[in-house]
Amino acid sequence: MCGRYSEKQDLKKVEDQLKLRLSEKAKDWKPSFNIAPSQLAPVVTSDDPDLMDVFHFGLVPHWAKDKKVGYKMINARSETLLEKPSYKPLVINNKRCLVLADSFFEWKKEGKEKQPFRIYIPDREVFFFAGLWSSWKDPEGETYNSFSIITTAPNNLMEKIHDRMPVILTREEEKLWLDPDQNPKDLLKLLNAYPADSMEAYEISKEVNKPGNNHPGILDPVSE
Repeated sequence: MCGRYSEKQDLKKVEDQLKLRLSEKAKDWKPSFNIAPSQLAPVVTSDDPDLMDVFHFGLVPHWAKDKKVGYKMINARSETLLEKPSYKPLVINNKRCLVLADSFFEWKKEGKEKQPFRIYIPDREVFFFAGLWSSWKDPEGETYNSFSIITTAPNNLMEKIHDRMPVILTREEEKLWLDPDQNPKDLLKLLNAYPADSMEAYEISKEVNKPGNNHPGILDPVSE
């Protein structure tokens, strides 16, 4: 699964790099070194592929009775997207999104302990996970936009740490994922593991375990 990640870049800088506009909420968003479920995080949706917005991490389907369901829907397995009633309509009806990140965290079991790792792509300052999004209205009629990150089987690097990894898209795949004219079934072919030889991983402090710990030191390699 992918339940924590980082996006430490200033969105104004990302806006210029990727030629994207920022929503008003995105303009107020602060870089985060430890993004956790329910928190707001930057996304680009199929509804407006030139706009960077911020949605809540953890998908809440439109039919949900309570937004707490989002804690159970932070990830969507690529292999079963068209089988799950919560995700199939989002794939088919172009509720696809890109989730901005610069690294993600995963925990490796070592005996009775779990050691956190930071995984990143050295030659990409930022990248996008493939995601799905939905809008939900609370009893007061307020809209709550949220997303899930799609996961797949691990590459050779990740399989030493965990049995799943988030789908990271290339720049060309990003455009295809948001394209409403693409056949949804064909898009499933994009949901593969990013090349292991393009990624690196290192151990970080267990301080990352607590979502409230959110500072640059979270990303530092653990001392030998």
